[in-house]
Amino acid sequence: MPPPADLPQSHRRWSGLQIALAVAAAALFMVAGVAAAGIDGPAHEVLQHGGQLAVVLGCSVVGLSLVAWLLLWPRAAKPSSLGWFSATVSTLCLLATVFVWVSVAADDTVAGAPGTVVTSQDQSTDYLRSEQRDGMQQIPTGVMIQTAQFTDANNVRLTGYLWQRLPASTDTKTAAVELPAAVDGSGIGEQVYLHPNNDGTQTVGWKLRTTLRETFDYSHYPLDSQVIWATMWAKTPGTVLVPDFAAYPPWEPEQNLGLYTGMVTGEWRTHFTTFSMGEATTRTTMGNPSATPESTIAALHFSTGITREFLSPLLDRLIPLIVITLLVFASLFVVTTDSDRRSLAGFSTWTVIGFCGAMMLVVAVQHSSLRSSTGSTGVVYAEYFYFILYLVIALVAFNVVEYTSTRRFAFLDWNGNMAARLLYWPIVTALLLGTTAAVFLL
Repeated sequence: MPPPADLPQSHRRWSGLQIALAVAAAALFMVAGVAAAGIDGPAHEVLQHGGQLAVVLGCSVVGLSLVAWLLLWPRAAKPSSLGWFSATVSTLCLLATVFVWVSVAADDTVAGAPGTVVTSQDQSTDYLRSEQRDGMQQIPTGVMIQTAQFTDANNVRLTGYLWQRLPASTDTKTAAVELPAAVDGSGIGEQVYLHPNNDGTQTVGWKLRTTLRETFDYSHYPLDSQVIWATMWAKTPGTVLVPDFAAYPPWEPEQNLGLYTGMVTGEWRTHFTTFSMGEATTRTTMGNPSATPESTIAALHFSTGITREFLSPLLDRLIPLIVITLLVFASLFVVTTDSDRRSLAGFSTWTVIGFCGAMMLVVAVQHSSLRSSTGSTGVVYAEYFYFILYLVIALVAFNVVEYTSTRRFAFLDWNGNMAARLLYWPIVTALLLGTTAAVFLL
């Protein structure tokens, strides 16, 4: 129903804007609902629908922001309403970011294991048949990891036991298995037990002490997940390694079979273990006249999926940055063109610029420390915290210069630099949400 003709034109215009905002909010919620309808997995699997989740979060934040605008109806004549709207938008962006963090921490999908995952003897047989290796002698092999420790960014040290079921006539002085990724020799220690079996075989166990060199992806640090895999090759020609599933309960990856139950994981949490089978290409005959450079080697992998307990490293990085962000925000309140207030606060343009430069240097030192600790060659997620702060500090410095200059924008001049203070936290939290969604969802 249109407003009465005697109402002011401005009132009719605002009523129309309210209707437009309500329609836009409803449309955004409909888009978010349609996108959310395609995410039918449990909470710990939502990251498999990253694009849809990004749409849901984006539309929800913008839609709820429009609802907040309708409820608060902020206007220049009432600065407190603008402050409440700014706080609401910042809170929505922060909550959406935390939701992504929690989803990443809860993700325990079996991903990253090399080769073809097998969880039973039948699946192993099917795989060998598909690779035309079913005619080779199979050597059941099992492992139990007692400790795992990262020694640097690409090396992990494992200790535990490795065993094989071998023919009774086989020499058991050395294991019939090789660890190609071991940097300290074979990685197989002394024999610790030998059990004869009723089927004419013998089970031989060796101590496992090895350091494996692998490429780990730290791009999501400190919310990263890694997969440690021990790749094994058969030493004896004409043989192939298969998992010794008979030595374990029925295999379920989330049961963490093959790991010592008292294993100290430190800052990591194990969320799956699995065997997988694959092929390795050496691109050389290794002097074997019957082989070609394209010949492959059958490989057996034992993989352990681990997720970093992110709360401690996240807080270690965030708390100093939050303090710096608060200090930079506080600097906006001393920016003034009033000569009396300026003398009281001891403010000058160069004072604030010098402060921003000092904060930039502190952030740069912490950024360098992060790069050294991760050893990553690319950009890791935690670095975006520093990039955002670089940008925010630069914008604050620019705001000070512009606001105290003789030629100013009317927008920034409004109500004593109020616009910069109102936009500060929405910009910081929106950038944090945008980079988080881009790294983990898109």
